[in-house]
Amino acid sequence: MIALLALAPGAVRAERLDACKPLLCSISEAAECDGVAACTDVTLEQIDLPARGRIDCAAKQLASQDGQRASPIAALETLDAALVLQGHQNGRGWTLVVERATGHLSASAADAEGAFALAGSCTAE
Repeated sequence: MIALLALAPGAVRAERLDACKPLLCSISEAAECDGVAACTDVTLEQIDLPARGRIDCAAKQLASQDGQRASPIAALETLDAALVLQGHQNGRGWTLVVERATGHLSASAADAEGAFALAGSCTAE
């Protein structure tokens, strides 16, 4: 879950979303899914997840905006249309996909008990 903290409002042009520059991101929607994929909308407070954070691809780190929580980025792929980041921490695996043309963010984190699905947006810092 720590990995899903990064996110700041607004959409950007593709040329501004680049794996070399840090991204500020915000999460606007969240759902919690149980072990049989039944999902329920939740607030970020309910799942103890910061609303805003920072993706630093050069440092390979995803962190809350206040820097109190962080997760290493284990894999990063820069595609023409999207940035794809993956990692794991404390028994959870996570994936973030950021559309380069719009800044739209889709993210998930999962463990043996269920998963979280998140949506938001990112801007270049």
